[in-house]
Amino acid sequence: MKILARLKETIKAFFQKEPPPEYEVTQLVISNRQPITGASKISFFVNNPEPDASVTRTFENEDDVINWLMSNTDFKHMLFKNLFSTTSIIHHSGVKEPITEPKKKPGDIDILLYKEGDENNAVGIECKIVKSESLENQSPKINKITSVQKKGTKQADGYVKIGFSRVFLMVILLDDGRHFKNPNFVFRTTPTEELKELYDFDWNTKMNKEVGIIYTYVNQLTSNHINQTKGLGIRVEREAKERIQDIGLTEKIKNLNY
Repeated sequence: MKILARLKETIKAFFQKEPPPEYEVTQLVISNRQPITGASKISFFVNNPEPDASVTRTFENEDDVINWLMSNTDFKHMLFKNLFSTTSIIHHSGVKEPITEPKKKPGDIDILLYKEGDENNAVGIECKIVKSESLENQSPKINKITSVQKKGTKQADGYVKIGFSRVFLMVILLDDGRHFKNPNFVFRTTPTEELKELYDFDWNTKMNKEVGIIYTYVNQLTSNHINQTKGLGIRVEREAKERIQDIGLTEKIKNLNY
């Protein structure tokens, strides 16, 4: 009887457990570029004979990553549609004065978005980079998660104080999956369990609740350079709270176009 009772308690406890949160990419675009040489056969999504540079070492700095993303039509389409339900959006990157002040947080506005003619409902996005590099027969090398959490939350709060209608923190994962063994290249990405430190962060208590959260994925799926073969994904993890925008900020944004 005791064994049966313990079995019942075990089954009861199992079904009472809350399922773990799932972090799935809402949208994903995979692309591959190949030169047209006149050859009778063109192969896509295959590895180059000589591995190219890791996506984790392709960009010099955060600004390079942001500019690269904002020059990509697929990424802009996903971002704009998620935040505005339209792709007719004006965007600026690395905006400083007169919107930010020298030597004061957040330093600059990584991404500034608004519908044309609707500057009084602008979106400010603070971006932070996380790098994950797959290794042969080892767990992936992941860095900068703690820095993202500490610096990102503080700088995003600075956007709120500036007075944007909506503010987001965008975490950009540069994911080198070249050494993952999955035969289907689409799934050569860092497993969710390896990113628990990032996904399990207590954003609700550590960051202003008005700030939204966006996860952006830059996936290197083959040995090719990221400009040749890539996966781009985006997930709006938490919506930003919309506020009445500061009037002075609206005027400054209007002046950016002159």
